Amino acid sequence: MNNKVIFLVLFLLMITAFPLLNAQGQEKSASIDKIWENIYSQDYISAKKLVQKELQGSNSESLQLLSLMEICLNGLERYKQADESRKKILSVWEKNHKKAYIEENYPLNLATWTRMAVVTPNVLVLGAEYYLPYPVNAKKEGFYYHKFTAYNRFSKRASKFFKLENSPKTEKEYRLFEISEEGEATLVKNYGNTLPDFRDEMKDVMKYLKL
Repeated sequence: MNNKVIFLVLFLLMITAFPLLNAQGQEKSASIDKIWENIYSQDYISAKKLVQKELQGSNSESLQLLSLMEICLNGLERYKQADESRKKILSVWEKNHKKAYIEENYPLNLATWTRMAVVTPNVLVLGAEYYLPYPVNAKKEGFYYHKFTAYNRFSKRASKFFKLENSPKTEKEYRLFEISEEGEATLVKNYGNTLPDFRDEMKDVMKYLKL
């Protein structure tokens, strides 16, 4: 499978309605819906309180809820706490999900969790990280690290898709691309040999989108 086909597959997987639930999350309670309503309203304090309540008891290792907590903390610009939340997510995933994920050959719908949500009047931009760097092809000649998706808030459809890649094609540099529906890649930014900070990438995506 060549890179253009892979890009197309990645794009098609993203052009769905708002991903209100994380891939691993199965909770579809009114509380989860309310959390997202608060996020869309940029009321991260209220959203965080609801997440904390839901995380009590048997839900303490819910990847969906932990993802929502990181979204809230990033929204509140509590970056140190957000980074701690990221570490916990990776720890829970490694303990409870990594083995099955690898055995199932890296299923794309289980490959990431959402770390940031940036809300504008017309567009919602979600930023996600791969639990493990995702191979660009079967030979694992390079990897994807982060992805960003812009959604039209009225149609609730994905309109733009971005991914961070490091591979021979990028000359072993970390490069952020916009991927078109046809699988064409347009360079957004070259970060050189250093894995960029996730939040800096989000800023670059927002600047590229002129938001």
